[in-house]
This record gives sequence, structure tokens and C-alpha cells, in this order.
Amino acid sequence: MQRLFVMFPDRAPGVGLVLLRLGLCAPLLLQWTAPWALRSTALAVVVGLLLLGWLTPMAALLAALLLGYGPAMHWPWMTVALALLLLGPGAYSLDGGRFGRRVRRWGSTRRRGRAPPKE
Repeated sequence: MQRLFVMFPDRAPGVGLVLLRLGLCAPLLLQWTAPWALRSTALAVVVGLLLLGWLTPMAALLAALLLGYGPAMHWPWMTVALALLLLGPGAYSLDGGRFGRRVRRWGSTRRRGRAPPKE
């Protein structure tokens, strides 16, 4: 997942991505009254993945497909789903927590509970 996205933005851009994910769930929830159970199950899975921010690119692609399928196509919401697909999950998601930025400290002065040498 980290290879797909260069960064996982936090602060205002990260909050914007959370709002984008929540906003994309609204039209999906309005389509909940699907005539067959398979579509209802797919909608439930996609909404759950988007709310948690887990597997966000796959969930955004499935959301775009679900919004573009059927008699009432939702073109504006499809573009939001594709934008989310291209932007990524952000820092405030399960993807961001698992695959996000990490700080690596090389050559730590602390080794096995000993204090660093005094200079």
C-alpha cells in the first residue's frame, strides 16, 4: 500500500480526506434499498471500508463502480470516488496507521537499558 502513495497527509489535508470519505458514504447509503441482496452486501462492505479507512483505494474503486451502475448514475459522486482513489487514505485511517509514515532511528545511544555514555 505504501508504494501506491507517497505520503499520508495529516492535519488539515488529512481531515479533508476523512470528510471526503464520509461524504462518499452518503450517496452509497442512499442506494441501500437495492433490489437484490448482492448489491446490498457490496454497499455494506464498501461503506464499512470507507468509514474505517481500510483498503481505501479498493473501496473507492468499488464505490465508483457501484455509483456508476444502474439506472440512476451518480456522475458527480463517481468523480469524488475516483479522486479519493487517486489521493489515498490519509493519516487518519487504518491504512495510514498501518502503512503510513514511520520514524526510524539508527544508531540509538540506548542499548539494553544502559544509559548513554557521559561526555
